[in-house]
Amino acid sequence: MDTRLATTNIRIQQWTAVFKEKAESGLTVDEYCEQSVLSRNAYYYWLRRVRIAALESAQTSFVELKVPETKTVPLVPAYNPSFLPQLTLERNGFIIGVNTDTPKELLVMALEAAAYVE
Repeated sequence: MDTRLATTNIRIQQWTAVFKEKAESGLTVDEYCEQSVLSRNAYYYWLRRVRIAALESAQTSFVELKVPETKTVPLVPAYNPSFLPQLTLERNGFIIGVNTDTPKELLVMALEAAAYVE
């Protein structure tokens, strides 16, 4: 590592501490700079440099994600001897059977789902 890069890294660490102290103080930037005898221009210059350094270090790291386990969902039997449909709708293998006992809300949801069947 060359001297210039090492010096920059040290300054970034020092200014990071300054920014943390300013955030904890609750003061505005102008108030903090005046109280700490800092130049407002230097404050914003180093704030920009610290942010750029943080973004550069964040872009080079990756996190490996695991594929979630697939779970099988049991199918509802196609035939229920106690259910007698009075109307059967079919679209590309998607079958909806309804009778007078079918709740309206269930029928609406089933028809909305059927609209997406290709």
